[in-house]
Amino acid sequence: MEKQAFIAVVISILIIILYQEYMRRFYPPVQQPPARETVTRPQEAAPAPPVAPKPAPATPVASAEVAKNVPAVPVRDVTVETPDYIARFTNQGARLKSFRLKRYRVGVEADSSLIDMVSHVPGTEYPLGLRLAGTQSGTDQGVVYDVQGPGLRLQGTELKLDAGQESSLTFSGSTPAGGRIVKMFTFSGSSYAMEVAVSVAGSAQAPALLFTTHGGSKGVKSDARFEGVITLRDGDVDRTAAIGGGKPLNVGSPLSWIGFGYTYFVSALVPADGGEASARVVSTLSSEQVEAMGGWFSAPPNLPETVYTLQTRTLGNPTPDGTARYRLFMGPKVLKLLKSFDQGLEESIDFGFFGFISVPMLQALHFFQTYTGNYGLDIILLTLIIKLLLWPLTQKSFVSMKRMQKLGPQMQRLKEKFGDDKTRLNKEMMDLYKRNKVNPLGGCLPMLLQFPFFIGFYNALLTPIELRHASFLWIQDLSRPDWESLPFSAFGYDVGIPVLVLLMGASMFIQQWMSPTPTVDPNQRRMMMMMPLIFTVIFVSFPSGLTIYWFVNNLLSILQQYLINRKER
Repeated sequence: MEKQAFIAVVISILIIILYQEYMRRFYPPVQQPPARETVTRPQEAAPAPPVAPKPAPATPVASAEVAKNVPAVPVRDVTVETPDYIARFTNQGARLKSFRLKRYRVGVEADSSLIDMVSHVPGTEYPLGLRLAGTQSGTDQGVVYDVQGPGLRLQGTELKLDAGQESSLTFSGSTPAGGRIVKMFTFSGSSYAMEVAVSVAGSAQAPALLFTTHGGSKGVKSDARFEGVITLRDGDVDRTAAIGGGKPLNVGSPLSWIGFGYTYFVSALVPADGGEASARVVSTLSSEQVEAMGGWFSAPPNLPETVYTLQTRTLGNPTPDGTARYRLFMGPKVLKLLKSFDQGLEESIDFGFFGFISVPMLQALHFFQTYTGNYGLDIILLTLIIKLLLWPLTQKSFVSMKRMQKLGPQMQRLKEKFGDDKTRLNKEMMDLYKRNKVNPLGGCLPMLLQFPFFIGFYNALLTPIELRHASFLWIQDLSRPDWESLPFSAFGYDVGIPVLVLLMGASMFIQQWMSPTPTVDPNQRRMMMMMPLIFTVIFVSFPSGLTIYWFVNNLLSILQQYLINRKER
């Protein structure tokens, strides 16, 4: 195979790898919602069924259970605010109704709403419930808890913490049998994590904690896409994109943590104090799950997304009162932040196979950020450093290609002379290379060695939250395609001008035009010149941060090729 054809194949493979990685990460396969079959419980020889209760409000409540608690404790919400988040709890079931991140918004606009880590679908229960026997729902949803905490007056509903402060809320209620249920949430003004302690008096084992979410995306552009269930167990990370069809995900001990991942965010439950735990995740829309739960859960109509329920239980808990303790993290996928917990939460960031290259590159971006204050400049600086480190390899590649170009006429004459004898032609070609001290693969192998760096940098720019809503020049969001920064409407569609992508394509065309072509085959020449067009089309949908990297790399390659061409004349 001619070297130019080999290079074209390698570049094509690189394009396919990068494009598939991008599509896998940001455009996962659409999850088909489970069939919403009507599940009826077996008929029993009994009197006519009781009259159906009136429709419940947005959050369903077992009316009999609520009625029992309402006279003593009114239903109310309690807000907890720290420098990082605003959490809102309800004492009806002692659930978390919202958890808004104060530093991250759904859109680039300064007045856009905050990202809410609680993904709730009307008609389903809020997170942080308990499995509770003897109740209609099978959970503590119908229990109205009494709530107490420092700073909470009789009519007060707010708890505000500054950095470095700690406080807690204690929810206490009763089971239908009269047993005491306690949920304690401890907050820190310097952390996204909260400590969760739950106990049920008289229970033979620690209660199972429930955490619910749905498979929807976050952000105006749906840029924070739902990744599914992420688990760290026995040092191994497992990512499950979808669960359904009545087949729950069971995770045994030892379980380091389990949670739901998004492109830039994660909600994870960590067994506290190094305790062991197991977990089970099911889809509450599956007809099999409805049947398994005795028919008490019915799938609300027209749910937009599949709803997932995570049930986790601590094992071998040392506390005599059967208290289960967890740490709940709900926040951004910031590498340094996740590492600070020393629980392996940084594994929630998927850097791919070349993570050992991506992580140092991301850390370099953080280092530059302390001086530049702009991630666009950081990408340019890091691209320059990578190019300088790989300069000897690319130099050898370009020089080899230039020398091969000079041998082009001699190679063509050998083809004309020995074209019918492939064995003789290959021998003469090798002799020609030896006489001129040229390695036919000298221009290819250095390029192959660069691919891990290219893919590593690709993942370092594609994965972390740092580029989300970061601006540079006219670009409003480095994690989004640059055409979105110059939008207009045409024929009822939102389109834009991909200025940066067009500049990148033009620079790549100039680089290809300057590159030496040892072969005179016009087909191969046209194939190589098509590469800039292919890259331009693909990069239209890529994040602008990646386009900056490729554009700057092309400019540096043009400079290097110019210097080589001038020297090798």
